[in-house]
Amino acid sequence: MLKVAVRCRFAIVLMLVALLCEGAVAQDARRDSLMRARGKAIMVDKAGGEDGFRSLCSGVKACLGIDYGFCTEADQKPWPKVKYNDEYCAPFKEITKRGLPADPNVVGATEIYSRLGRQYRVIYENKGTIPLGADVISYLFDNMPFTAELINAYLGTNYKLEYTSKDRRFFSGSNGRSLSGEFYWALQDSAGQKLGMRNVFFGYGHAHVLKWALHGTAVAYLDMDPVSNKEIRYKLTAIVFPGNSVLNSIMQMRVFKSVVGDKIDHIVRDIKKSSGEYVKGNKEPMLKSASLKSMENVQYILDFENVVNGATWKLGDFEKLQKQRQQAKEVPIPLQVKER
Repeated sequence: MLKVAVRCRFAIVLMLVALLCEGAVAQDARRDSLMRARGKAIMVDKAGGEDGFRSLCSGVKACLGIDYGFCTEADQKPWPKVKYNDEYCAPFKEITKRGLPADPNVVGATEIYSRLGRQYRVIYENKGTIPLGADVISYLFDNMPFTAELINAYLGTNYKLEYTSKDRRFFSGSNGRSLSGEFYWALQDSAGQKLGMRNVFFGYGHAHVLKWALHGTAVAYLDMDPVSNKEIRYKLTAIVFPGNSVLNSIMQMRVFKSVVGDKIDHIVRDIKKSSGEYVKGNKEPMLKSASLKSMENVQYILDFENVVNGATWKLGDFEKLQKQRQQAKEVPIPLQVKER
């Protein structure tokens, strides 16, 4: 009888343990489900909405063979009007090759790859040369606000460039006329090579083209190579993502592409004019500019002058130099007492 009672109690204990374990497993499953749902909500927001999320999941699956754990079969369903061929997948592979993997943990990756996977895209290309050496170009990219002020001083324009993050990877800009935007400098080289000469940008832009006021997102590559110590060859490739089929048709029009090309050419001509005048020795517009007379800009002009005269400059040198100067200011001057 005692044995039977012990067995019954033991069975009850086992049942209680089983129930507790089952409850814990169910609780873990609910927690995991909530975490996945929360994670997916964050990804949907980064991708620009449900359509953007589907573009992300279907695009990386079809073009890169990546199967995100948070994407369902419905999320990975291809867009009906998209041909996932080599041409369509080329930007996915290009961005990956340049050093930005389709990894949600990498800053900007979700935003960029979700755009690349959209149904509509328009590609613009612009190439040519600029009469500046690699070191001078590096300085101008390393100090964008000064660059805008320099162009304005020579041409009477209203360019604006401002960094919006401490690491200087996020910035906003405007040509003072019909183009403006907020951008992320996603890559500053290509797979660790050619710092400052292989760039990828992602941004939100606003433009007035012909009778249309447009806004949207774009991914752009800017590649530069020295022709000589005083000339750079560049190629800008901008991939723009129209929000619907009507905009896509408009932006694919030859006349529209021609106008966009002219706007890009206009900016390049402004850079050529202002930099050309400076390099030729015409310093008068710069000296007359009220904004360039600030203490900071006077120092920037001296630095720029050194680079124009042959000093080397690499992307990132600006911050290093600023820190060195700040530390030099903070070093206390020892008290000196003269003996009589």
